[in-house]
Amino acid sequence: MDLSFYLTATNYVAWFIFMFISVVWVLVMLQNRNRGELLKVWKQLPKISIIIPAYNEEKTIAKTIESVLALDYPKRLLDIIMVNDCSKDHTREKAEPFAKNGDIRLLNNPVNKGKAYSLNHAMRMCNGDFVACVDADSIVERDILKKLLPYFYNDKVGAVTPALKVWKSESYLEKVQSAEYILNIFLRKMLSFLDSVHVTPGVFSIYRLSVLKEVGGFDENNLTEDMEIALKIHDAGYSIESNLNAMSYTMCPQGWRELYRQRLRWYRGGLENMVKYKHMMFNPSYGNLGVFFLPMNFIAIMAIIVIFLNMAYTQTDSIVSTYMRMSLIRFDVLSLIGTVDLPVLLESFLSTQLLFSMAGIILGALVLWVSFRTVGMQMRGNTRGYIMYLFLFPLFMMGFWFAAIVHEVAGARKRW
Repeated sequence: MDLSFYLTATNYVAWFIFMFISVVWVLVMLQNRNRGELLKVWKQLPKISIIIPAYNEEKTIAKTIESVLALDYPKRLLDIIMVNDCSKDHTREKAEPFAKNGDIRLLNNPVNKGKAYSLNHAMRMCNGDFVACVDADSIVERDILKKLLPYFYNDKVGAVTPALKVWKSESYLEKVQSAEYILNIFLRKMLSFLDSVHVTPGVFSIYRLSVLKEVGGFDENNLTEDMEIALKIHDAGYSIESNLNAMSYTMCPQGWRELYRQRLRWYRGGLENMVKYKHMMFNPSYGNLGVFFLPMNFIAIMAIIVIFLNMAYTQTDSIVSTYMRMSLIRFDVLSLIGTVDLPVLLESFLSTQLLFSMAGIILGALVLWVSFRTVGMQMRGNTRGYIMYLFLFPLFMMGFWFAAIVHEVAGARKRW
C-alpha cells in the first residue's frame, strides 16, 4: 500500500469524526429542546463581588466599569474590585476617578503578575457569596446577574457562564469571529446539558466563592486559567451551568497577528490542561465530561492535524507535479488544455473524498445555522462572516493548532 492510501484513509477517519461530533450536538439539542432557562428569583439577594483584572486596557476599561456599574442589582450588594496589573499605559488613570467616587476598589500590583494572580489577589478580599470575573475589554447587559444567579439554587453548581458575543463586529475578520462566538454559545449550552462545560470565559462567568477557595483559586502559571479552573471545579465534584439569554460582549482581535497570538495561547493552554487533567479522560467518575467530551476533544484535535498535514502534502505534491509537467512542455498552457480528459477531470471532482468533505461542511453549516436560531440572531446581517467561517476560517484554525503543537513540542516560551 502506498502513501496515498494511508493519507486518504486517515482523511476519511478525520472527516467522519467531525461529522459524528456535529450529529451529537444536533441530537443533544433535540433531546433538550423543551428545556428552558431557570427563572427563579432570590427571596434575599446575595452579595456579589465583581473582579476586573486589567493590563494595558486604557481604551476599554472605562466602558467595562460603566457597564458593571449599570447592572440591575442593588448597589449595596455589589463589591467591585479592579486590579491594575502594573499597566504601562493610562489604565490606572482611567480607573482612578471611579475609585475616588467610591464606585470601585482599585488595587495596583507593584509588578506585572498576570491575570490569574490578579484574580486570586482580589478573591482574598471578597466578602460575598459569589464572585464574577470580568475581562477589562468586556461589556455586560444590565440583567445578566438575575439570569445567572438562579442556577446556584443547586448546591452542586460551582459556576455559571453567560452567552458571549463579539461587540460591534465591522471588519470581515470580526464578522468571522462573531459567527464563531455564536456557535460557541450554542455548543456551551449543549455541553451544559451533558455536564461538560470545560471553560468559564472571563466575560462575567460567576463562581461560588466557597468553591473557588476549596479548589485553591486560579492556576497562576496556566496559559488558559479559565479552562483550568473549569476542569478543577469538575475535578472537585461540582458542575458548571450556562445560560443562553444572559448576554455579555467582548472585543475580539482586529488583526491577523493579534488573532494568531490569541489562538496560540488558547490552543497551547488547551494542550497544557489536557496533560494536567489526563486522569479525567475515559474516567466514568466524571460522567460525560470524562467518558465523552475530553476524549473526543483530544481526538478532534488530532483529526485537525491529520487533515492539515494531508492538505499540505496533497497541495504541495500537486503544485510540484504540475510544475514538472509544465516544464516538460515549456509552460505551453494551450497544449496542456488540449490533453485534458473531461470525464477523468469530472470524476476527480466527484471523488468520494471530496463528497465526504462536502457532507462534513454541510453538516457544519447546519449546526452553525441552528446556533444562530438558538440565540435568536439572524444570519442576514452576517452572511459573509457565516460563509467565510465555514470555508476559510477552519483552514486558519488548523494552522493555529499545528503551530500550537509545534510550540509545545519545541518547549517554546509561553506568552500571555
